[in-house]
Order: sequence, then structure tokens, then C-alpha cells
Amino acid sequence: MKHLTSIVFFIIPLLSFSQVRNIVLEDKPIPKPYTVDTAINHWNNEQADFIKLNKTAQDFYYWTNYSRVNPRRFWDSVVVPVLETFPNLKSSYSESLKTDLYNSPSLPMLQLNPNLIFTAQSHASDIGLKKGAPGHISTDGRTFVDRIKAVGIKKCGGENVSLGDVDPILSLVLLYIDYGIQNLGHRKALLNENYVETGVGVSKYGDEQDTLFIVQDFSCSQQ
Repeated sequence: MKHLTSIVFFIIPLLSFSQVRNIVLEDKPIPKPYTVDTAINHWNNEQADFIKLNKTAQDFYYWTNYSRVNPRRFWDSVVVPVLETFPNLKSSYSESLKTDLYNSPSLPMLQLNPNLIFTAQSHASDIGLKKGAPGHISTDGRTFVDRIKAVGIKKCGGENVSLGDVDPILSLVLLYIDYGIQNLGHRKALLNENYVETGVGVSKYGDEQDTLFIVQDFSCSQQ
């Protein structure tokens, strides 16, 4: 069985919140589009900090931009095959996701920010290698707000976190579906037009080779 814990946290002026959701799925191969978007590949590889990401983080970053550039295509070519493979994911949440993706405009691709890569990977390694409680609190007690402000993010930002024995594309789809998350926080972060930069960090969780702790940090323009 595949297990995923997804957690979302935002900081926006005068408001912060977090939510947690556990999902269990059958152990099946993850369907993926056969063709690669060359424009997204070019964008990703042109960024100086792309090489700082490990392979899993690079894949997660690719599919994030893939979903933002053409939300309708993401639904048709990625989400639908996942729902067909895991029909228990079909619900009012997946139905609302189709509506949101079909109604969403094309969003700009997220740029990589070295400071956000640092915060995301540092938190992923901290929680993952120490097998700490999956969430937004570091093992030394620092909060997401503490960590992101320490690298100069003074305005809006956000963080999505997931833990599980899943492929990056499935992890992203589950964050988008936001099953059981009433305010759809993960989805809103991924489709937030105000977020222009991101960083992704990935670590194995303890000695569980097939279990990954994925952290994605976002920020709006700091100008």
C-alpha cells in the first residue's frame, strides 16, 4: 500500500494555518504522460540553481510548472489517468479540482530561488534524516515563519509538505486533490498567481528507503 501524509502551511499578512491529511492507496504503477514539454524543460535547465535539486526534486519542480502553465492539460494528461488508476480518489474534491483547473488561467512558471531551495532542503533533511514529526516545525523548534524570515522572505510565502512512499507526480496530484482539506490549502498554494518563486527539498525518511519527505516553499515578489 502507498501511504501519504500531506501538510500545508501559509504565511500571509496577519494569518497562518496548517492542516494534515493521511491517504492510503494500493501499490500500483503511476501513469505519466509519454511526451515531455520541451519549453518547461528548457526553462528549468536554464536556471542556475536547477542543478542544486536532486532528481526527485527536479521532477517535482517540473510537474509543478507543467500544472501551472496549462492547468487544463494537467487535468487531462496527468490527473485523469491517476484517478483511473486509483478510483477511490474520485470524490467531490477531485470534481472541484477539475473545475478549478479548467477555469484557471495559464500561470507563470515558478522561478527557483536559492534561499527557498536552502530552506526547503534544510527542513526536508532535518525532519527526514532524524525521522522527526512530519510538519512545519524543525526538530530544534523553529517554525516555518522563523526559517523563511531568516533567509530574507519578509512578505508572503507558503509551504507544502508531503510524506509517503509515492512518486513525485502522485504526491503533486494528491496535493492538488486536497482530499479532506476543507479550505483546499495545497491546491491554492500551487495555483496562487502571487507566488513567483519556489524551492524544493527531498529527503528519505529515516531508514525507510522508499519513503520520501518532500518540502516545497513558495514566495511572492519581495519588491
